[in-house]
Amino acid sequence: MMDKFGLLLTVMIAAQLSGCKTAESTLRIENVRNYDPDAANHILFLDFKITKRDGKTEHVELVNAVSGSGKLKNLAAPVHSPHQISVIPRYSVGHEEVPLFFEHPLFKSVEVASQDGKLSKRDLHAKEGILSVRMQRKNGLEKIELHSLTPDRGDIKIYTLNLK
Repeated sequence: MMDKFGLLLTVMIAAQLSGCKTAESTLRIENVRNYDPDAANHILFLDFKITKRDGKTEHVELVNAVSGSGKLKNLAAPVHSPHQISVIPRYSVGHEEVPLFFEHPLFKSVEVASQDGKLSKRDLHAKEGILSVRMQRKNGLEKIELHSLTPDRGDIKIYTLNLK
């Protein structure tokens, strides 16, 4: 009897853990639109569609990828929202893995004017949104991870883009 219970418990735990796996896909760099293998420097322009599913978790898919030649200027604006997406480049060699932070496309905070002219912040929640990312492609870049950062759930990895 105990062996059956142990087996049932193991199967239930495995089923729960299999549902926790983050989405993952592979992008072949040479297939990216406008990729120039002779260029010294590449900028990647990536668009991810993020969809809220089952009320809590996010589903991510890469919907567009374009390459440009050149070096990226650091034009990143600070993100003040408590709901963020961090994009972390992962390297096979010793590059510093500095995350990029973006406002979460499913949780927007906007300023609205009341009838008396006073401005106030209002939170908007969407079921779907697009995250547009620009990043320099450095040698040894193996993958890009997306993490959802929210006050209620903390830091959760939601997607991995493997680069070949």
